[in-house]
Amino acid sequence: MKYRTLIHGQLQLSAIGLGCASYWGQKYFSEKKAIQVVHRALELGINYFDTGHSYSGGHAEVRLGLALQQYAGSLSPVISSKVGTRVGHLGRLDKDFSPQWIRQSCEQSLRQLRLEQLPLLFLHGPNPEDFNDDTYQVLAELQAAGKVGLVGVNAFDDHIIQLAADSGQFHCIMLDHNILSQHRAQTIAQLTAQNLDVVVAGAIAGGLYDRRFKRFRGMKSVWYWLRAWKNNRALLQRARRFAFLNDQPTGTATQWALAYVLQLPAVKSALIGTTSVAHVEELVQAADLTLPSELLAAIEAQANSADTP
Repeated sequence: MKYRTLIHGQLQLSAIGLGCASYWGQKYFSEKKAIQVVHRALELGINYFDTGHSYSGGHAEVRLGLALQQYAGSLSPVISSKVGTRVGHLGRLDKDFSPQWIRQSCEQSLRQLRLEQLPLLFLHGPNPEDFNDDTYQVLAELQAAGKVGLVGVNAFDDHIIQLAADSGQFHCIMLDHNILSQHRAQTIAQLTAQNLDVVVAGAIAGGLYDRRFKRFRGMKSVWYWLRAWKNNRALLQRARRFAFLNDQPTGTATQWALAYVLQLPAVKSALIGTTSVAHVEELVQAADLTLPSELLAAIEAQANSADTP
């Protein structure tokens, strides 16, 4: 595994990080298997794990905390979590960036993750009005108390990303970047120029372009497909243009898609989500792939054509 040093502080993140959320944290997915995924990731050199207070109905942090408690290896994990959302009535996610909830949420995350400090804490999808002195003050207080290391913003909206960068209050931005959202490359360059670290979420775009995505193997496969159909129909259509990734003489489609993200040195870590040990083992190999110039050109050409009706 390769590691990339953050601009701020001395933290090193594995080039590939594990997102602990979604199906991985659901009660109906085996806790034993979920912990096996985390432990295998650690064995393979992944030291960065991202989760959120509200992920998987509020269960993800608890599960990750248990997995880390049971880890007996020597690698020191770097954990990030998020504040600003809470699980409301019937599982609905509610926004709350009040200083009281930011503090309470952070404290609860520390307990659930069994940590004394969160190395990275992100505001989870804030609105423009959430960039205010009250927010900045409570984050500064958490840092001063040693409960939080670096602070950042997790956002996929251009305007919010720009507000976060221009505020001068944050160290890191977590945004979406993958073969289906290549326009982010320019944003990443701009953020780096503003002395901000960048972490990428959704680095493999759900594997929507991978022919294996349509192979239904139990409830898990159906769950992922239905979620994509509900939330990302446009991306499902766009993903068809990248079917050629399945026909490369070496490597899998998902490996090459991840290698595309990792080619940018400004990306400090590219987060993947999975519930399979074999999938972790496959994706870790992408850290050693060099994207051929002709394949990069083909990926970029399809991205440009994807914007054309």
